[in-house]
Amino acid sequence: MHSAGTPAGGTAAAPPKKFAVLGAVGALLALAGSCVNWVVSTSDAADGGVKGIDGDGIITLIIALAGAVLMLAALATRKGVVYLIGAATGVATAIVLAINIASPERLLAQKLQDEEGVSAKVAEKAAEQAAKLYDLTPGPGIYIALAGALMILVFGVLGFMKTRSGR
Repeated sequence: MHSAGTPAGGTAAAPPKKFAVLGAVGALLALAGSCVNWVVSTSDAADGGVKGIDGDGIITLIIALAGAVLMLAALATRKGVVYLIGAATGVATAIVLAINIASPERLLAQKLQDEEGVSAKVAEKAAEQAAKLYDLTPGPGIYIALAGALMILVFGVLGFMKTRSGR
């Protein structure tokens, strides 16, 4: 009789399924966070905020989707390289999010360019003024997406390390 998680007749330990599943859950969090407000205002005059998908949230949405697919592939194949590539999607997502956390007016400028058709220079100037006037801050969606990106990274690396330790 074999203990749980030990392959029959084998000595190499396969990474537990939980690493891939939790990495995929992180990817779903990043996907959800990409659709929620990334920029909010502390002013009562604000209209609720700017969603991530109005700008760089589209990038995090695509990268997180790739991360989800890679984590599901890691679940099926249990290959270390798949876990590692999945972890890289977490890093890429976190980089995009960090840029937007550091500069909340960036997303507003992108939205102004897309919806109002103004030039990049005019949009940046208007976003800077709005940031000062309305006290723009990062919203909950950006932190939800960041938590998801970090989950993809952590569980991708853990899955990779587990495949290496079994050899």
